[in-house]
Amino acid sequence: MDFDRILHFLFGIPFMSMYAFGCTIFLCLIYQIGFLRRACRLECVRLSALHFVGVYIFLFYLMRVYSFTGIGTIWIIGQYETLICFDEIYLIPFSSSESAVPYLLNIIMTIPLGFLLSAIWPEFRSVKKVAAAGFFLSLAIELSQLLNRRTTTIDDLIMNTLGAVIGYLILGLLFSIFRKKTGDKPERKTSPILRHEASVYLICSFLGMFLLYNSLYQYD
Repeated sequence: MDFDRILHFLFGIPFMSMYAFGCTIFLCLIYQIGFLRRACRLECVRLSALHFVGVYIFLFYLMRVYSFTGIGTIWIIGQYETLICFDEIYLIPFSSSESAVPYLLNIIMTIPLGFLLSAIWPEFRSVKKVAAAGFFLSLAIELSQLLNRRTTTIDDLIMNTLGAVIGYLILGLLFSIFRKKTGDKPERKTSPILRHEASVYLICSFLGMFLLYNSLYQYD
C-alpha cells in the first residue's frame, strides 16, 4: 500500500489533495504572517477566529476549483510540442458545446465564490466587485489552461461570472429574509493590506498553485 493510499485509508483525504491545498495556502500564509498581522497591529484591528475559519473555507473552495478545472502550471511547460494549441480556443460565445450541461456546471462551480466573498468580506457586498472577482479568476484559469491543452472558452468566462453574481444574490436574499441589513458601509480600513485582503487571497492562492503544484508528481 503506497503513501497516498495509507493517508486515504487513515484520513479519507488523498495525498494529492493535501498537496494541492498546501500549494494553495502557501503564499497566503506568508501574506498573513508577514503583512496582515503587522497591518492589524498598526491599525488596532482584530480579526476574529471566525473570520479565519471563513478564510480557510474560502481557500479550500478555491483549491477545489483549481483542481476541478485542471489549471495549467509552470511544470507543464515543455510537455507538449507547441506551447499553445489555438484549435482549443473558442472566442465566439456559446460555440464550445452543444449541450447546456457544461454551462450549468460552470455556473454552479462559482456560486460559492460570490456567496463566500460577500459573506466574509463586507467590502465585497457589491455586485460589481463580485462580478469582477468571478471574471478575473475565470480569466486566470482560462489563460493557464492554454499551457495544458485544455479548452479555453469565452463561455466559461461568462458562466463563471454569472455564477459568482448568483452567489452574491443568494446571500443578499438570505440577509433580506432574516432582515439583516447589507447596505451598511464596512469599517474603513486605511491600509491597502487590509482593504484588499480578499483580492490578495485570490491572487496568492492562484499563484501558489500555478508556481508550486506539479500535477505530474506522484508517489511511486
